[in-house]
Amino acid sequence: MKRLLLALVMVLALVGFPAQAWAHQVETFYTMDTQLEFQSKFSSGEPFAGATVSIYAPNNPDEPWMTTTTDSEGRFAFLPDESIPGDWEVAIEDEFKSHADYWTVPVGDKGIIYDGISFNSTEDVHYRAAAAMAPLGISIGGALAWLGFTRRRRR
Repeated sequence: MKRLLLALVMVLALVGFPAQAWAHQVETFYTMDTQLEFQSKFSSGEPFAGATVSIYAPNNPDEPWMTTTTDSEGRFAFLPDESIPGDWEVAIEDEFKSHADYWTVPVGDKGIIYDGISFNSTEDVHYRAAAAMAPLGISIGGALAWLGFTRRRRR
């Protein structure tokens, strides 16, 4: 019985109490020269190097208009086709999509609408793992409780 109680306390300590966060988010900045230039870094200042960049035109949101990767400084550049007005979507993601940034670049009949460029993310990808771990914690707790009750009956 003491082992069961100890095991339950350990499971609750591992799953139920918040720990210091080690995660870092992606921060992206942009400038305009001859092209629209983006630079993505982690909040620690480390460049988001080698990230996959997918750019979607408004007339075909299901297939990338252009795909590239960020350089060693986390930079990439592109110029939307101004003959295709609307919201251009830019996705900057790592291989596992655990770190990402999403941007919208509006293009009007006179070109890029600079004041309309916006960060476009409705979900923080860091919370996906936490949500996925909850069922695991509940399952382990339930299994330990069941094990404790079946051992008690045998005695």
